[in-house]
Amino acid sequence: MKVVRIVPELDFGGVEQVLANSIPGLSMLPNIEVCLIVLGKGGRVEQQLVEQGIQVKVLNQYPKIPNFKLLNILRNLISKIKPDAVHCQGAEANFHGLLAARIAGVPLRIGEEIGFPNHHSYWKYIFKTVYKNATKVIAISQAVKERIVELGEVESEKMVVVYNPVDLSNSEKIKNPSQKISVGDKDLIGLSHEEETLRFPQSDIFKNVKEGDKPFVFVTTCRLVPVKNLERLINAFAKLSQESFGKSMKLWIVGDGPLKESLEHQTQDLGISEKVKFWGFQENVFQFLKSADVFVLPSLSEGSSVSLVEAMSIGLPSIVTKIGGTTEILGESYSGILIDPVDEDSIFRALFISVSFSDEKRINLGEKAQEESKRFSVENYLEKLLSVYSF
Repeated sequence: MKVVRIVPELDFGGVEQVLANSIPGLSMLPNIEVCLIVLGKGGRVEQQLVEQGIQVKVLNQYPKIPNFKLLNILRNLISKIKPDAVHCQGAEANFHGLLAARIAGVPLRIGEEIGFPNHHSYWKYIFKTVYKNATKVIAISQAVKERIVELGEVESEKMVVVYNPVDLSNSEKIKNPSQKISVGDKDLIGLSHEEETLRFPQSDIFKNVKEGDKPFVFVTTCRLVPVKNLERLINAFAKLSQESFGKSMKLWIVGDGPLKESLEHQTQDLGISEKVKFWGFQENVFQFLKSADVFVLPSLSEGSSVSLVEAMSIGLPSIVTKIGGTTEILGESYSGILIDPVDEDSIFRALFISVSFSDEKRINLGEKAQEESKRFSVENYLEKLLSVYSF
């Protein structure tokens, strides 16, 4: 079976991480041939996949809807490849890819909604038309599916829920220090307990700090963009830092994006710049997760968070938005505190409660989270995806 996957870009981000986690495994399955088409620019994940032998075609076109030149380029390319299936992810890919695949006569055409849509009447009409050209539409959570059906863009019978996968082997490597862990341009192997606990960030924050003096660390891993709601998180953390818990507290923000400078200014204005650390983009987030105490996801909306599953897989309890698919990820573990993301008091109360947890309580929640995270393995994802491809 020849499968073409179409995405808007392939540098870094949620969609890119899903592809990095799953495409190598998909390409290794018997009788599966995968080609990846990138509408816009490539980047980190493109290079990573190419190094693993994946066929990637970067078009370097402007993917904004509509681009009829891009539509024609795609139609010609798809006609040349002659795939059995075209699977598009993201709005720009769905618009151009599904139409091009329909014109090119591809028998199996799959669209995928990667976020929590909030379309107004014009865009509802556009995507209702686009999805008519799809054989099947994937939603990354039940909440996303219900939203698309509510908007009237796709009938329920045409949709299937496939949760984003996480490479759980990364968390296993962190838990087992005898295995080799790649961290930037360094390799960590056979670490002692203290080194394994915080080797990567230790050179900055925890250098020469005794175990009993270790601060309580909240961590979030995300793109620094408005939907991630980091301004309210920082305000709530500033309020929390005024409370006396007999321990110091830190907030780690792992990621990069257009809001980084304004968020740094916010911490300075609040007088907490020494308590909030911006780590920037990191290839490997697991060392940061392992070194933290609680994961925070305060997004204004969240379809199906890879970052949350990564945190759960490392054994972290969490504070998560109640909007979107996060409760589906937490599942039966009940390992997270749900918050109203637009209510700073709600975020503050959750931070306060989590600091007040006993070590035993926090470890117990983390163990439940870790067990629940196994549902999102790459193997489970590929099994579900193949059932869509073969329908």
